Amino acid sequence: MSEFQGGVPSFESRLVSIERGIDSIVRNLSTASSRARKAKRAAQLGTVRDMSLVVEELAVLIASTQDAIGEVRSLCDFDASDLIASGTYQKEFLELAEQEGLTMIESDGRILCYPTIIQLSSSDATVLLDKKKERGIRPSYLIGKLKDLSQRQVKFRAEAFVEALGFAYDLVIAEKKRRVGSVVKLQELYRVLTILPSSRTYSKSEFARDVYLLDQSGVIQLRDGRRLTLPASALTRSSGAMETVAKGGQVKLYAGIAFEAGK
Repeated sequence: MSEFQGGVPSFESRLVSIERGIDSIVRNLSTASSRARKAKRAAQLGTVRDMSLVVEELAVLIASTQDAIGEVRSLCDFDASDLIASGTYQKEFLELAEQEGLTMIESDGRILCYPTIIQLSSSDATVLLDKKKERGIRPSYLIGKLKDLSQRQVKFRAEAFVEALGFAYDLVIAEKKRRVGSVVKLQELYRVLTILPSSRTYSKSEFARDVYLLDQSGVIQLRDGRRLTLPASALTRSSGAMETVAKGGQVKLYAGIAFEAGK
């Protein structure tokens, strides 16, 4: 990732400079505090020559600190909401993730990074990680957090999800007058599962991620004995395919689903 984008510092490099500037301020203030105590002691003892020298040192330190604060203030003069709204932040974030070996894809207005679904919010300059608001948006910080999340055990109720898919599947084949066992588009099941207003915050990206987790879980049987299949077919090359990111970083496509009588 370039340190500069369009002639201006990248968000990450700007934050690095701010961090270094604040480190300098902290060092100066620590030294100034020590010098101030020494000047006070000199005043208490009446060692006038030592007192004058220390006060001069203190004045130089304070002036240097004020300069450092001015530089940090100028670096802080930017609008993170504008960076997100313009797409500049997202471009930088994705570039740094690629450099760090973290696979991400953009889908349905979101960024997918197994097992997390990421949304950028320009209204309040925050990032949503699986709908949990994260105010720390430094790209390197978020990428470190996403790497950690990718190594954790995912909590997923496979049995409940496969039953929900079976229910939606039955509604779709009844509506389409299809025979039981027919392959139908996952998009149709998603439509059924999000009919209720309370479920409309369930995005296609979340649905595709959950289908992948179900696929990996090995849970394929309904309580009535029917078994789930996710056939790979020409459907995956159609516009109705749904994509997600697998644990290994590969892009995974799903399109069709069927429930067949158990053998």
